[in-house]
Amino acid sequence: MTEFPAIVVAALLGALQGFTEFLPISSSAHLYAVPYLFALNDPLLDSLAFAAVLHLGTLAAVLVAMRREVVRLTSVALRFSFSLGRTRGEPSDERLIVAIVLGTIPAAAAGALASDLIDGALRSPLVVAAAVLAGAALLGLAERLGRRERPLEGIAIFDGIFTGLAQALALIPGISRSGATISAALLLGFNRASAARFSFLLGIPAIAGGGVLELRRLAESGGISDGSAPLLLVGIATSFCAGLLAISLLLRLLSGGSTRLFVFYRLAFAALLIGTALSRGGA
Repeated sequence: MTEFPAIVVAALLGALQGFTEFLPISSSAHLYAVPYLFALNDPLLDSLAFAAVLHLGTLAAVLVAMRREVVRLTSVALRFSFSLGRTRGEPSDERLIVAIVLGTIPAAAAGALASDLIDGALRSPLVVAAAVLAGAALLGLAERLGRRERPLEGIAIFDGIFTGLAQALALIPGISRSGATISAALLLGFNRASAARFSFLLGIPAIAGGGVLELRRLAESGGISDGSAPLLLVGIATSFCAGLLAISLLLRLLSGGSTRLFVFYRLAFAALLIGTALSRGGA
């Protein structure tokens, strides 16, 4: 497979997943590219199931990082449900909850309808590179056109639907879930920090659903064995730590800077993928 022990590779892939999940550079593209670029050939570590299970670590990271918002919104939803609508929370919190729910539907539907396409034909180096370039263009356009005036408290139902459609588009490896949702929020006029926070909150159901589904598939297929369980645990742990770091870094960066750094990184990353693919005959 590789000269590195499997446990080391699992830790590195976990850290890569955690760090790239929340930065607008596409975790799926990086988890595809690393085994491809370095010719790794492990059935578990180079599988979609392993990549999806790593999302459990990033899920824990975003729940910890956004714990105040998560607790507040959960409390509002529970009070509203158990009081049959008689107890209301802040209107901005209610709108945010509705936006998250509506924004989750497109990705869930697209994932169910196009899973074979996503897992198959779209996982090729040139397709992933093209998606990385498309994501760079979208992020650059959003940075240029977005007014960056609206706070998250001003969210409306349409914002959730529009950003949810962008999140569905990010099922294509290379687009980036965080990149697509942050870009959509910027185009809607949100300031950078609010765009990132909404992206994190909107990602919680998507990350949870994908990770749990793939973990179930992996268990049913017999993919979890005595040898693979430690690899999964190490990967989840490192993705959690790296995810916390990425969220903190991105919020600090966007509080006073722009997303252009990620646009330039994506261009370089796509060039590396294209160059490697062409040198191998496009394979």
